[in-house]
Amino acid sequence: MKMIDGKPEYKGALDVLGSVIRKEGFFSLWKGFTPYYMRLGPHTVLTFIFLEQMNLMYKKHVLGDSSAKGGGL
Repeated sequence: MKMIDGKPEYKGALDVLGSVIRKEGFFSLWKGFTPYYMRLGPHTVLTFIFLEQMNLMYKKHVLGDSSAKGGGL
C-alpha cells in the first residue's frame, strides 16, 4: 500500500472496496482470478455431484445392478 504524506492510502478493507466501486464500477469486483474461482468453484463441485448421481441412477435403472454404489466408472 502506498503511503501518502506519511499516512496509508486506505483506512481498511471497506475503504478499498468503496474506492474500487467508485472508480471502476460495481462489476469491476468480478474481474481477476479470485472472483473467477469463486464463481466457478461451486459450479464445478455441483457438476461432479450431479454426474455421480446420474451414474448411480444409470447403473441401478438401466443396467439393473441393484448393488450399485455411487462414484467412479
